Amino acid sequence: MTILNADILKALIQHHIALIKRFNSGDFEEFSLLFLKVDHLQKTENKKSIQIIFRDSDVIFEYKKNYIILLPKTRWNDATMLLEGLQLFVNQDIKDTIVTYPDDGKDADELLYNLKKLVKKVYKIDLTLGHL
Repeated sequence: MTILNADILKALIQHHIALIKRFNSGDFEEFSLLFLKVDHLQKTENKKSIQIIFRDSDVIFEYKKNYIILLPKTRWNDATMLLEGLQLFVNQDIKDTIVTYPDDGKDADELLYNLKKLVKKVYKIDLTLGHL
């Protein structure tokens, strides 16, 4: 699984939403974004843990020493279960920083804005993603 630069996150979210609207299949309409603050682990340990826990269909973005994961076809509850699995695997408490389309945003800008607010509230980190 490849870990991508967060600079392309917004473009990929826009693309994913466009696919959902185009195919409107009903079973593919939700997805979640999960912010992971794991900078106290070694960088190689982080990547290995994340690559093992998440599915091949998930898209991992590196943001500074942290990660943003796009979880296709994943509701908030399912994203929370993945987060709990990661917590057990790395034996640390990772806080819930999950936003879900369309509940937390109807487009990429709104979704990323709400992720930014949540990360600021939970971790006191100012995300700089695109023009947000």
